[in-house]
Amino acid sequence: MMFLQRFNALARPASILIVVLMAAWVLYHFAPDPSARQERRASGPLWSGDAPVETASPTDAMSPRAIAPQQFATPFAQNAAELERIAPRAPLTPQVEPETGPRPTLLHKPLVIAAGEIVFPEGGLRLKGIIVTDPDETCTSPDGQLWPCGIIARTAFRNFIGGRSLSCNLTDDRWKDILVVSCLVGRQDPAAWLASSGWVRTFVGSKYAELEQAAQKEGAGIFGNDPRGLPAVPDSNVAVSPDSVSSPTDPLPVPLR
Repeated sequence: MMFLQRFNALARPASILIVVLMAAWVLYHFAPDPSARQERRASGPLWSGDAPVETASPTDAMSPRAIAPQQFATPFAQNAAELERIAPRAPLTPQVEPETGPRPTLLHKPLVIAAGEIVFPEGGLRLKGIIVTDPDETCTSPDGQLWPCGIIARTAFRNFIGGRSLSCNLTDDRWKDILVVSCLVGRQDPAAWLASSGWVRTFVGSKYAELEQAAQKEGAGIFGNDPRGLPAVPDSNVAVSPDSVSSPTDPLPVPLR
């Protein structure tokens, strides 16, 4: 009995060792070869009908380019013969050429010195298409009376401008001589207003000539009577009788001492 127990105790480890050795022998003889697996992987999948892909060897790489400082920014200069220059594409947006002629310029702080002539801090200008009415000019009304039409025309033009800024077509922001240009006051043409109001005359062929003719027919501005409505100034050469001069009804005040 004791003998059988010892035999069983020794036989169990021996059997385990035999099983391990047999498993190692099977794995050694039937395991796939690693080198064959690498060759099969390099040749591509077994189910692919394409030819195996050839990999470039390090020796097939491009040879290093010679050091050329003048070609640093143009690495393809050595292959310039293989390149073809094509025409540039059209711009995505149309190119706008800068304006070189007169452009609208906003002028502030106008000072009217005559009907049709204005002075600004940048310089003086006259309105195009009309003849400036001199402030010293006098006109004869239809009834033969003289009146200072030049001063009144200037005052009327000042009231029209009213300190508003003018937009004039100028070639420069500052100038020395008096310019003859076209201007706007808001959306109004001041030259057209002067011609239609009869405060100026126009040149031959001016676009404001019809406005002047209409003002003459209506007797407006310098073509009519004194708009102030003052009585006529008596002629100094005509004698005045003493009876025509009325004496004051109220006594003169006594000066204070």
